[in-house]
Amino acid sequence: MQNYMLVMGQYGILKNGVMVLYPILFHIGSIEVRAWGVMVSLGIILGTFIAFRLARREGQDGNLVFDYVLYAVISGFLGARIWEVIFSWENFAGAPLEALKFWSGGLSIQGAVAGGLLFTLWFIRRNNLNFWHFADILAPGLIAGQAIGRIGCFLNGDAYGIPAQSGWGVAYRPGTPAYSAYGGAPLVPAELLEGAGDLAIMALLLLLFSRRPFNGFIALMYFVLYSALRFTLEFWRGDSLLMTEGLKAAQVSSIVIALAAIGVIIFKMRRRA
Repeated sequence: MQNYMLVMGQYGILKNGVMVLYPILFHIGSIEVRAWGVMVSLGIILGTFIAFRLARREGQDGNLVFDYVLYAVISGFLGARIWEVIFSWENFAGAPLEALKFWSGGLSIQGAVAGGLLFTLWFIRRNNLNFWHFADILAPGLIAGQAIGRIGCFLNGDAYGIPAQSGWGVAYRPGTPAYSAYGGAPLVPAELLEGAGDLAIMALLLLLFSRRPFNGFIALMYFVLYSALRFTLEFWRGDSLLMTEGLKAAQVSSIVIALAAIGVIIFKMRRRA
């Protein structure tokens, strides 16, 4: 069987020498419209739509979802970049202004969740909402947005995998973070694996939504399931910071988040008993 390699980067994606996709879709004057930005935008739209539908189904004002999403996205981007810069400071210590260039790669989904969570606490208090109920409404849309966003990461060449051991993989051209790390070596498509896992989690959360035993169960299961997925995929990620005992920063934080969420689930279940 013939081995396949996807080659992508500044000028597009090649499959067996045939151009099939462009990371830079088009220009508006001097402004580049990149596939990464388009996919992230589509992820936000999809996530908002899912949350809106769930809010309406739960008897909530759907317009609150639109008000929330606008500022939550800003908070999420800030959290994603701050998290990445903190845990990868060695990459920015020599040129701190590079930390401002989030479009060049380096956004942590865990940081985005943290930034979004802080804003969510403020928003819920301001609008006198039930925290756990609103969190359940948001969780399936959040993981759906993450799934589409990971396709954007794939096109941008960040959140890349380690060198592939078999005859297949994704090779990035110069100008991408992946190429800076591994050159033209074929890499495991970690972004697409995570995107697929995110979609599976979304489907499970939607399936459980009407069967949830208490408000907050869907949101807590999001943290448990995504943390388990992220912990596993970090073994194939090539851009993560190692910490101790061979574990990466994202794996350590995933363990802490999952255990905390499981603890809250157990506590709430016992209170219902």
